[in-house]
Amino acid sequence: MNENVSYNIIGDIHARTCWKNLVREDCINIFVGDYFDPYEYVPQAERMANFQEILDLKHQHPETVLLYGNHDLHYLIADEHYSRYEPHYANEYRQAFLKTHSLFYGVAYPIADKFIVTHAGVTKEWYEKYFGLYHSESLTEVAEKINSLWHQNKQAFSFDTNATDWNDHYGTSPTHSPLWIRPDVLVGHDLFSGTGIKQIVGHSQTGAGVTKDHNIICVDCLGTKEKSYLLEI
Repeated sequence: MNENVSYNIIGDIHARTCWKNLVREDCINIFVGDYFDPYEYVPQAERMANFQEILDLKHQHPETVLLYGNHDLHYLIADEHYSRYEPHYANEYRQAFLKTHSLFYGVAYPIADKFIVTHAGVTKEWYEKYFGLYHSESLTEVAEKINSLWHQNKQAFSFDTNATDWNDHYGTSPTHSPLWIRPDVLVGHDLFSGTGIKQIVGHSQTGAGVTKDHNIICVDCLGTKEKSYLLEI
């Protein structure tokens, strides 16, 4: 997409406010999703205020990229309840997402045909299930396909219940979607393996800050570190 631009990728929010210390005015700020469902107690009014501040940032800086995560998905589709699902606030969250959907980019964001940002990553198995073989299409085209599917069929991004037949209740089957796959599995089933393309993901907590494994860069570290991933193109 843009050239000669810096990108600042911020990990899973979960109602945390430390993202305010990480946003940069000299970069395109990218949020990888999971705006609610905090790990610790946060008053509901503060959760909503924090979400509104992220939306305000998007209004003030339209280039800001907001992506969805699995903890956003379960407020957008029925009968999909993941960990820390908040039934008492579910309708409020759902309405907040529906009213602001035009501010969100989708699930996948491509950068300079060298990087792709999603909440959890794109596996070969999941991609081929919906789109067939990957033939070195541009990342813009790949992202467009994924985002179009998101708008048409959010169930395609839900937890793969077939994987539970193999005692997978965490996201360790390569058939999981870009909102669910875990990085240790993604490394071995990376859609872009051998191409030099790098995937930037959140979803799986890293206590050490931003981590890198092969061509996978993990940024879900806000629970322990106030760090984002700065990418200069």
